[in-house]
Amino acid sequence: MSLVRRFLVAPALVRLIRKERGGSRITEGYFAPQAGRVSYVRVDGQACHLVLVTTAPDGTSSEERTDVPRAHGDALMDVCSGKAAYDRTALALGGGREALIDRYVAPGEFDLVSVSFDGADEGQGFPVPAWFGPEVTGDPSYDRHAVALQGVPHPSEIGLSNAALDAVLDLIEPRFGFGRYGAPKTNAGDGDGMMKALRRVAGGSAAAAPVAAEAAPAPAPPAEEPAPVEAQAAAVPEAGDAHAQPDPASEPAAEGAPAIDSRIDDVIESLSQALGNPQPKGAARGEDDIAAEFERWTVRPRRTQQT
Repeated sequence: MSLVRRFLVAPALVRLIRKERGGSRITEGYFAPQAGRVSYVRVDGQACHLVLVTTAPDGTSSEERTDVPRAHGDALMDVCSGKAAYDRTALALGGGREALIDRYVAPGEFDLVSVSFDGADEGQGFPVPAWFGPEVTGDPSYDRHAVALQGVPHPSEIGLSNAALDAVLDLIEPRFGFGRYGAPKTNAGDGDGMMKALRRVAGGSAAAAPVAAEAAPAPAPPAEEPAPVEAQAAAVPEAGDAHAQPDPASEPAAEGAPAIDSRIDDVIESLSQALGNPQPKGAARGEDDIAAEFERWTVRPRRTQQT
């Protein structure tokens, strides 16, 4: 024997719950009640049952179900005295308790939440959640067969509070890892282990970077090809020629008495030593000899590398 307590609920909360948890359409066709017994046909998706409900004087009820083919269920539905259709969503309340939220769509619209208990004592000790509305367990007009046979009652408007919204969010958020119920339990040891693992990963990445940098050898600079001796020899006289340019301020003095620049001798001597033709030292040479020697080195054609 079980006891069912029914409560009204704000439509906005039902809409939020159905958005997160979905629901299934159930259609029921009721026959006229006889001698305290209610029989009806229930179609839930492809499942079809013939149900007989017996209610005791203390309010507890027992239910018997029989599977019937879908074609037989549709035939029985056609001869029923009244029908009702609603979208049902199951929501865990914690502590092994489950609430069934029904949004009726036929014969009218209203929202109802039901909680089943094994006995009257268990039902009376149930702490009513903050998001539940007024209780209608004692009102027979909210029984399912009464709704199908007599029509939808007209409940008053149900208020919505911040506490009710927070209570609903605590129930539906465990789906995403939050909330009071269904959230995985963690302890300080697990958190410390995670932090240590992150530190090891970060330390390994930081240590791997210098090792990789040291392992990669620096590219060797390309070897420079030695310049031809003739090119070096030609470059040196040009430098000597640049140094041998007379100063404009000393030109008037040079017109009277021509002087021999000793740097030309040094250039010619260095070139001769580079070419293996040392010049004799101590031998006095005239200006014509020095000029001829210098002209021979400066006008000598340069070799060009064939491409």
